[in-house]
Amino acid sequence: MSKVNPELSTVELMKLAAEDHLKTIELKQEERDQLFDLLKERGRVELEYGEELEIDSVRLIRRVTGAVGIYFD
Repeated sequence: MSKVNPELSTVELMKLAAEDHLKTIELKQEERDQLFDLLKERGRVELEYGEELEIDSVRLIRRVTGAVGIYFD
């Protein structure tokens, strides 16, 4: 069963991405793709232009151009 669920909050999705990045858990490539797609969509919907959200080692950024990026420390 997939750990990536569209009903999870943005913070929960970001924590999941951080756990995968730090290898605490291991997502399949399809799950990782779905996770990143969900986070980018959430960034477009929930963040204002130029705003960012940082949880653990993950930053979700909506640039002033409207582009959304996911970055890891």
